[in-house]
Amino acid sequence: MVLTAAGALAACGGGGPNAKGPNAPEGDRRTAGPTGAAGCKAPSAAAPMSRDGASATLALAKLGTARVAFVADEDAKAILTFDLATQAQLTETRLDGTPGQLMVMADGRVLVTLRDRSELVALSASRADQPLTRLCSVATPAEPIAIAATPDQSTVLVTTGWGQRLAAFDAASLAATFDAKLPREPRAVVVDDDGLTAFVSHAVGSVVSAVDLGGAKHARRDVAMRGFEAQQLRSLEQQRKLLAQLKTNKGLDKGMLAAVEAQAKRVEAGRQSCQGFALAKSSAVAGRIFAPQVMVDPGNLEQRPDGYGDEHAPTETPAVAVIDASAYAPLLSSVTISRDVNPFSRGDSREARPECLLPRAAVVDARTKSLLVTCYGIDAVIAYDATAANPRLAERRRWIVGSGPSGVAVGVDAHRAVVWSQFDRTLSTFDIGERELVDDKAKLHEVQKVAAAPLPVKLPAEYALGRILFHAAGDARIAADGRACASCHPDGRDDAITWATPEGPRRSIMLAGRVAPTPPYSWNGDETTLHKHLANTFDRLSGKGLRSIELDALVTYVSQMPAPPPSASLDAPKVERGRAIFASREAGCATCHSGATFTDGKNHDVGSKHAADRGSTFNTPSLRLVGGAGPYFHDGRYASLSELLTKSDGKMGRTKHLSANDLEALETYLRTL
Repeated sequence: MVLTAAGALAACGGGGPNAKGPNAPEGDRRTAGPTGAAGCKAPSAAAPMSRDGASATLALAKLGTARVAFVADEDAKAILTFDLATQAQLTETRLDGTPGQLMVMADGRVLVTLRDRSELVALSASRADQPLTRLCSVATPAEPIAIAATPDQSTVLVTTGWGQRLAAFDAASLAATFDAKLPREPRAVVVDDDGLTAFVSHAVGSVVSAVDLGGAKHARRDVAMRGFEAQQLRSLEQQRKLLAQLKTNKGLDKGMLAAVEAQAKRVEAGRQSCQGFALAKSSAVAGRIFAPQVMVDPGNLEQRPDGYGDEHAPTETPAVAVIDASAYAPLLSSVTISRDVNPFSRGDSREARPECLLPRAAVVDARTKSLLVTCYGIDAVIAYDATAANPRLAERRRWIVGSGPSGVAVGVDAHRAVVWSQFDRTLSTFDIGERELVDDKAKLHEVQKVAAAPLPVKLPAEYALGRILFHAAGDARIAADGRACASCHPDGRDDAITWATPEGPRRSIMLAGRVAPTPPYSWNGDETTLHKHLANTFDRLSGKGLRSIELDALVTYVSQMPAPPPSASLDAPKVERGRAIFASREAGCATCHSGATFTDGKNHDVGSKHAADRGSTFNTPSLRLVGGAGPYFHDGRYASLSELLTKSDGKMGRTKHLSANDLEALETYLRTL
């Protein structure tokens, strides 16, 4: 359920006790290595209340006689400390950057990532009513987010969203030990019980990465995350049998065989997955890794539907993939989906039990063998049966919490769940119950909430409301099928998916940090303002449309989404060589990709018309942040920048004359834009 405008504005500032005293470090202390490495080993009095060795936006700890929640508050740029018994905010530890996630190590140190500063910071705790003390920090690849520790607590792992790396550090000193290349937008990370494999979820891209921690090369394998309808699986089995029979026929027409093979590949591909923000290691059934996500059907790209995707089937279907950690594959039953009716067709009331289309955090409660998942948009925590073959079909209970629930943890001693909701800055707690959860219906909605202390400078009201609207799942004003803006633009970026649309195939584009200065909008280049573009988008999603004040707020939020932090310095001579090639008359890149935003704002025919396209001219896309996007071209035909540069010669610019070294230099330069 979406908050009303009045409710959203009232939630912006919080209303808890005043925070006690700043603990802001002086200046920029980020370096290439740890600062004050000896200080990294300083003692801390906190004792973790979780044994899963993974981070979240909050962590529970014992601190003396108190039981506290440490919260990473991105709006306050601080770590807040709450007393779990009194539910009062005790203090605030100011940071010099925007926190991503945090965790409490076995030795009591609190580790936190600073997304915008590409930094991992270690702090110590002495008393619950005192701010944390900064011990040391270390630079990371761009945009560190999640943290995990190996079971022996010897190694700390950090995922870096924009840097596309899994970075490893010695736990005691925070000295860097290795980093492994990952696919796009890595988010959560957990380590299996033997400490040999790290599993990493991805916000986009239909994979979970498994990184070998034991081998010297830290090899990676990508576990495909695809959804299948039961009828698709039956069809696939039939196709495989038919192929086996056809291949025994030596006189078979090759064209017929190719057609059957192509059909089998389409069925085998299944649905793409998105929204892979969360992972949870099972303490209920050994060897299971849970990956809540959404399975997406973008429609037939050879057709032109009335909206985005197939209007005759659910476009986005929630799933909880169960990965067998030893087999590096999801249980097929857990990614089998059904063609249910639109889960939001009965309305968006709490009783309608809307689906979780924006999962953001997860944890396993060992006592009830339940998987708890937080869901943006519907502001709920859903408990699934962690022992089920398909947990999504085994929902056990749900609780309504604050707006934007970004993290969840379980207090083992009191057996209560604790949830941090970033959008209204509230901490929610509720009883989980015993083996069969809370059976008393009177306790179903007994969620206790406390607001954080007001921000020194409140968020602009339009920005705060726009953020809620951007993540509003199940709002019929935005989309009839329940999609939110964040469904196609997770974290304000792109979903890496090409959609069937009324104009032809169109891939989603990145919004964060690049929308405001780059009109016109849409690949057709026919919408001069964001207001018009959004209104047209809602119409194609069969949404009823927002009120003008809400549309203004949404435009404000989209326009002010921060860009990801810059990547680490690349080879300077190579960048300069790439810059020269880009600007050269021979390559011709700067002819259309010109100016501060690297676009001339005009439409061009570069010979890229797809069979399903209505027109043949397309707006020049901005190259701002192009290195972290993809696939490329309006129809996503090129999977990578290198493929685009080598295969699009003559369609836009000229690269055939370039050597391999020059192509590498050009790609390196593009990654700096």
